[in-house]
Amino acid sequence: MILTVAMAIYLSIYWFMEPRRVQKEGETMRLEAVEKGKPLYLTHCARCHGETGGPQKRINAINSKNYLEAVDDAILYKIVERGIPRSGMVALGEKDGGPLNQEELKNLVAFIRNWEKKAPVLPEEPPAKERSIFIQEEVAYTGSESCIGCHESLDKKHVDAWRKSSMAKHAFSYIRTEKDKTKCTPCHATGYDPEKKTYKEENVGCEACHGPGEKYQEMMMGKDALEGGKIARENGLKSCTRCHKAHIGKEEHMALARKGQLPYP
Repeated sequence: MILTVAMAIYLSIYWFMEPRRVQKEGETMRLEAVEKGKPLYLTHCARCHGETGGPQKRINAINSKNYLEAVDDAILYKIVERGIPRSGMVALGEKDGGPLNQEELKNLVAFIRNWEKKAPVLPEEPPAKERSIFIQEEVAYTGSESCIGCHESLDKKHVDAWRKSSMAKHAFSYIRTEKDKTKCTPCHATGYDPEKKTYKEENVGCEACHGPGEKYQEMMMGKDALEGGKIARENGLKSCTRCHKAHIGKEEHMALARKGQLPYP
């Protein structure tokens, strides 16, 4: 009985103290990561973002509460790991040719995240007149692999569904033998340029529905990550009729389908 009572008292004390111990240990590890991340930031980031991450010439602040509340650690990690093409933001992760390993990337993210509690709330920029990014501006298609690099861990179910779909696997094969590529390629390939008559990738990739990836990457670097997500969803819904309400005549479309050149009955 005495042993049982003693064990009960010990376990009660243990379960009372353990959460505090774990929390304290977690905070110690976080502060160690922040300390390790500081020299990495000063070496690889401060040149463009400044020592405190404030707004720089033509570069949005990354130490604003607006931005840090809009992006989670997974997105921050992907940004520093993969960089942002054509923006001057180079990839820092080893897998993309950069100098930092996974542990160093996590420490760098921890240092940036540590600003959030004391980060200032900066004035909101005026909203854009046009929410859609399917507008005539010089933005680049970055390719589906670039999109998946960030989104596979965040939206695995959607990425897997796209990979298994006919539009991702077979859409281009149905029009490969067509002589007039201008009729079919805009919908059966991604990133079609009507002037150059070129395309970014075969089949229907992420950007065929959601728009050029460079624009989203720019938004992720600012405080507009959540806004970018809304626009991506809206563009995805709007884009369906762009191809499924085909721009060639119904009879001609059906004739091509009967020849086995289109996946529609």
